[in-house]
Amino acid sequence: MIFVTIGTFNFDPLIEHIDSLVEQNIIQERVICQIGNGSYIPKNCEYFKYTKEIESYILKSDLVISHGGTGSILGLISLNKPFVAVANTSLADNHQAEFLKKLSEERPIQWISDLTKLPLAISNPTKISNHNKESGNSLSKYVRQYLLDTPSK
Repeated sequence: MIFVTIGTFNFDPLIEHIDSLVEQNIIQERVICQIGNGSYIPKNCEYFKYTKEIESYILKSDLVISHGGTGSILGLISLNKPFVAVANTSLADNHQAEFLKKLSEERPIQWISDLTKLPLAISNPTKISNHNKESGNSLSKYVRQYLLDTPSK
């Protein structure tokens, strides 16, 4: 099962694209979408707006397609869950793409901002292996520095 999560914001372009890929049989697995505040209702996928049980969907999935929010991505890494991150470029000053780009310099992750690249990204998701302690410390230092250097909005 593929689980798609967009957080609390609207990310209709991602949900529409996923729905289209399912309709075209490019994605053949069962897909469940968390659509947040979006107005697009998927026709070819199961969906819900919000749940307090989001982690149970993540744990049951074979692959997660997630918006590029810091908490979501770091949660997927900590759960060792295969994922593809998609930057929601419609948000303020493109901070998700900036975060994902910087994170990818620290650790190999599969992320995109161009939805046309999603089928290729799905075929090669981020797979977290048990990194050594030094790698984990490096990631923690990076995230801490990123959060300290990011001006509050």
